[in-house]
Amino acid sequence: GINAEYGKQWYQRRVRGVIEQTRNDLVTQCRNVDVSLNKRVQECTNAKDRLNSHLDKVEKEIDSMESNISKLKTAIEDKIPPLKVAHTRLANRSQRPNIELTRDPAHSQLVNEVQLIEDSIAKLEKQLEASESSLKGLIRNQIDLKEDIRIKTKSLHIDKDLCQDIRATIDYAHY
Repeated sequence: GINAEYGKQWYQRRVRGVIEQTRNDLVTQCRNVDVSLNKRVQECTNAKDRLNSHLDKVEKEIDSMESNISKLKTAIEDKIPPLKVAHTRLANRSQRPNIELTRDPAHSQLVNEVQLIEDSIAKLEKQLEASESSLKGLIRNQIDLKEDIRIKTKSLHIDKDLCQDIRATIDYAHY
């Protein structure tokens, strides 16, 4: 009898000790998870803020690039009428009769003017092409940033609004 009672009490104390240690381990792990989850939410929030800041910069660059493209197109269009006038003058000079058909300084000046305007248009078109290519890259970057922000927002919703709220309702110390 006495040995059996002593053994029973020893096992009961041992079981209670294991249960208490398990409960303590559970509470400690709960705190560790809460700290990690809070850290993740903060990191995700900071990353989302950085992405939003970068998106603002990219959108300003897009506006600037679109304005630049518009100015380049206008500059190219502004070069067309003088080019047409110079071409018309050259064409008119080439219609002169044989004796009048000469390559005088005025003719050379017209040829140079046409060449200068065509070179200027070519440079403007090259700049326009580069600007449009840059704009496409910026727009791709904008789309990627918006997708990354959407993902961060979804992650924050899951971690903060769902996980943390659910975890707050559970009393781990009660187990």
